[in-house]
Amino acid sequence: MSFDLDLYELNLFYLLKARDMALKGKSQNASLVMGISQDSVNRLPELSFEKIRILARSGVLCYSSRLPDKFWKEFQNTEMDEDLVKARVLLMIAAGGGEDDDNDGAA
Repeated sequence: MSFDLDLYELNLFYLLKARDMALKGKSQNASLVMGISQDSVNRLPELSFEKIRILARSGVLCYSSRLPDKFWKEFQNTEMDEDLVKARVLLMIAAGGGEDDDNDGAA
């Protein structure tokens, strides 16, 4: 697998942002906003920059979208302003919506 600079930078920024939030005492916020388990957030401050850099350079994305296909279909086919999108995403995440979510009331 060849080195992808863009993928590395995405991973590095993501991991450092989550680590920074945890170091500032905002680990619960980091978990919710960044989509990382609380256990993982709690481990990030213990990692050296070099370890984070190595992980970021793993060649695979270190995070994934929490938006289910249902949301993408709705978003693509419905006019939504930014406030509605934000509300739909927050409600979906708060409800624990995922790919297998059959609840028609959540995005």
